[in-house]
Amino acid sequence: MTIALNCCKSFNMGTNKIDNSKIENQVGQQQCFNSSNQLKGFSSTYFEVSFNGNYKAPSGIQQSSYIEYGFLNINFVSGQMYVYSLNDNGTAIFKSSLWVFGSNHTQYVSGNIDGTDYCFQQPLSYSPPSIEGLNYVTDSKLGSPSNLSDSSNVILFVDKSDCSFISISSENTNNTPSGSSLTNFYNYNSSADSSYFQLPSVCFNEPNSEQLKLKSSVQLPKVLGNLPF
Repeated sequence: MTIALNCCKSFNMGTNKIDNSKIENQVGQQQCFNSSNQLKGFSSTYFEVSFNGNYKAPSGIQQSSYIEYGFLNINFVSGQMYVYSLNDNGTAIFKSSLWVFGSNHTQYVSGNIDGTDYCFQQPLSYSPPSIEGLNYVTDSKLGSPSNLSDSSNVILFVDKSDCSFISISSENTNNTPSGSSLTNFYNYNSSADSSYFQLPSVCFNEPNSEQLKLKSSVQLPKVLGNLPF
């Protein structure tokens, strides 16, 4: 379970200007993620910075320090997700695109390494994105964070005027090494764009021998480990 906080100040995701008048006059304020106000999807660019933060790897929970920039497009109704990410860990820069299809529990990861395009189909090792894990806590006070996968405390901050996402704060817990990460959202839209769920042509072909050599080097976007759904 992950905590969602209704932020005490309004935030315009396109320009990042704080609109205090909405808070002072209680204009358009609402409780987010309740039964009458369920989010069906969203799209947004994001910027994430991590200092020894937890992330999910095939071998289990690992830690890494990095910066990551990307784009998220999620449909909670259909369980579809698209993520483009550019990750820099100080040693290497890794770019990839990820498509998730909850209906058949399949994901596709595509990118280019050393001039070779690739796309690999993989079974989902995690649940498709779902908004049901979000729980309202408070308008202005931080509640006791809930535990995510027994490794991180994750808190989501939203703009109470329209329930748009502002940022996600994650802190390592439960005997994992100390670390944390912060994800900020920009250019937020409260609906998903279905055009991003179309796979590129490279994903319809069987990987050749050169592409298969890259399989062990493929990385998933780190932001997946910090999403609260």
